[in-house]
Amino acid sequence: MHRVLFLLVMVALTACHQNKSLPAEQENVAVAAPSEKVKPLTEEDDSLPEPHHDIAWDQIEVFHFSQALINNKVPLFTNRQRFETALGVADSVRSTENEDICGSQFDEDFSYFYKDGSTFELCKDSIACEEFILTADHFVTCDKITFNRNTTWEDMKKLFPKAVRQAENEGKTDMLTLRDSDSLESASSVQLYFENGKLVRIVNFIPC
Repeated sequence: MHRVLFLLVMVALTACHQNKSLPAEQENVAVAAPSEKVKPLTEEDDSLPEPHHDIAWDQIEVFHFSQALINNKVPLFTNRQRFETALGVADSVRSTENEDICGSQFDEDFSYFYKDGSTFELCKDSIACEEFILTADHFVTCDKITFNRNTTWEDMKKLFPKAVRQAENEGKTDMLTLRDSDSLESASSVQLYFENGKLVRIVNFIPC
């Protein structure tokens, strides 16, 4: 008798425990979330970015460096007497003897001729600009265009759109490379350097 009563009590307790734990088990049951509405792709969404195509070198605009003038007075390529008459004597002249020169505008030995921050090569009586620094007092004119410290990168987009596009294709907004001659046989180029969006120097680049 006592054994039967004990079994009945155990069955009742087990049933009670199962009924109390049921809600907790129901809380753990994962319920599928309603599916999100997916919009169909438009033609614009499904298209890839247009690749940046390089501009062919023969399509790059020309900066006639050898014809450019300093302050509308003297060419970047000239003789020493004319240069010093227009702009004054050199701040300093330094020999390149025993130096390893990569590229030069002269086949013979030359010296570096410095004036107002700009660098020229001096060979006998001839002067050729290597790097011209634009200042408040010094500017350059080329092909009837004036280049000074107020010349901006945005100005270049109007003057040399292909060269600017190529520079920006390469991720540059501080240096622009132009051809220095109409002849495609010329290996040298003209490099225009910008700081804070404004032109600061012009380099006659001659590769080794």
